[in-house]
Amino acid sequence: MKPEHPNKTIFKDEHWMTADEVQRFFKISRSTLYRWCKQKQLPYTTMGGTRYYPKYFTLNLMQHNMYWEDL
Repeated sequence: MKPEHPNKTIFKDEHWMTADEVQRFFKISRSTLYRWCKQKQLPYTTMGGTRYYPKYFTLNLMQHNMYWEDL
């Protein structure tokens, strides 16, 4: 089953992060970041050959992956 596309109005005032920012945020490698994109865990858009990631979805991914031990 294909995931639903988020409402485009969500992105109106969105802050976009670069790959380097997302990598530092999660403390992950570039290959992990690209794997998350390929597995459709993290949306992105490409402009001028650079990928940008919406901060809103990045924070949601972090909250989704949080376990009680982390608190």
